[in-house]
Amino acid sequence: MNFTTIKMRLFHYQIAIELLTIYLKVAAIFGNEKAKKSIEGKEKWQKDLSNLSSEKKTFWIHCASHGEAIMTNELVRKILNEKNNQVVMSFFSPSGYDNYSFEDANFYKFYLPFDKKRKAKKIVDFINPRILIFAKYDLWLNLLNECHKKKIPSIVFSSKFRKSHWYFNIFGTSAKKVLQSMNLILTADYLSKELLKENGFSNVKFSGDTRFDSLNEVKSNLVLDIKLPCIILGSSWEKEESITAEIIKAIDNVHWIIAPHEIKEKEILRTKKLFGNNAELYSKIDLKKPIPKVLIIDQIGILANLYNYSDIAFVGGGFSGKLHNILEAASKGNFLLFGPNIKNYPEADLMLKEKIAKVIRNSKEMKNAIVDLLKNKDTLEKKKKKAIQIIKENKGATEIVWNEIQKMI
Repeated sequence: MNFTTIKMRLFHYQIAIELLTIYLKVAAIFGNEKAKKSIEGKEKWQKDLSNLSSEKKTFWIHCASHGEAIMTNELVRKILNEKNNQVVMSFFSPSGYDNYSFEDANFYKFYLPFDKKRKAKKIVDFINPRILIFAKYDLWLNLLNECHKKKIPSIVFSSKFRKSHWYFNIFGTSAKKVLQSMNLILTADYLSKELLKENGFSNVKFSGDTRFDSLNEVKSNLVLDIKLPCIILGSSWEKEESITAEIIKAIDNVHWIIAPHEIKEKEILRTKKLFGNNAELYSKIDLKKPIPKVLIIDQIGILANLYNYSDIAFVGGGFSGKLHNILEAASKGNFLLFGPNIKNYPEADLMLKEKIAKVIRNSKEMKNAIVDLLKNKDTLEKKKKKAIQIIKENKGATEIVWNEIQKMI
């Protein structure tokens, strides 16, 4: 199947992009702030890139959101170590564009417009990248096609694939061909590598997960007065919070930090009501005094620093199948707890295998796990140290990614 045929057959993808465009525009009209920001941002992408130099090598990195951008930190540093290089980073969502920054005169960020054929051609011509790099996923097919047409190499790193991905069903045949036209797919795990090979991919290698490389980068300025063992709910959803609320009175001499996934006023009020009079908001406490028994975090951007103070982390998303970043908690020496729906998270399997994590299905299991850990302090300390060691042992993926990129340019 040649390039022209692929373009003609991406019918279902083109329809999906049109529907996504309509959905976000309608959502923006009806007051959805994220949708509104996204639409407005996509209209000013050229302005964001107006100072781009045509005399320098441009490395284009695309990230779906903030988490994926953080995965690129070490890679961006390596690229910008060379004076004649510049990086443009595109985002689809406001959470990435608004919250990620990299302090360098040769770093630019912008909202990626909707992936339509004409727009893809216009933006590739404007940026004229030396290479197109995707962090983890969010692979835009018209963009890839346009780069392929212009012989601009493309690569995705720290990627994960599942049998259920649409690329592998009858509707994804042409999309699969586009991915096979990429110069290289670097996978975060061996299962993804084997799955791709079974589906006819030859452009695939295992590299590991660059998230390990971006951990513990910034020293914390956050200071909390905590003298008791501390348990944190990191990026918690309603399920993790309700389970915790059932047992919190039964466990004495412990500090609890609740860091909800959503910190909108309505959600914070719901969380505070759930935990009752013992709970106080981070924005209301005196940081010079010991923290209350239950501290609810109503501020974004400090979760990674909070993990420095906790011994056990109950990480959110494990009940919905959207497990949040457990590596961040492990890197700070936390024993890990999470819900059971983790089949797409090999890092969770790794932590379970190393016996520095436990699956929690209900409040009884959570209580038993915590009580057992706290009454065996020496064992807990050994597990905390092992968590840090596991993170160190799995670093190095960024170096592999950078070596492969250098071969292409």
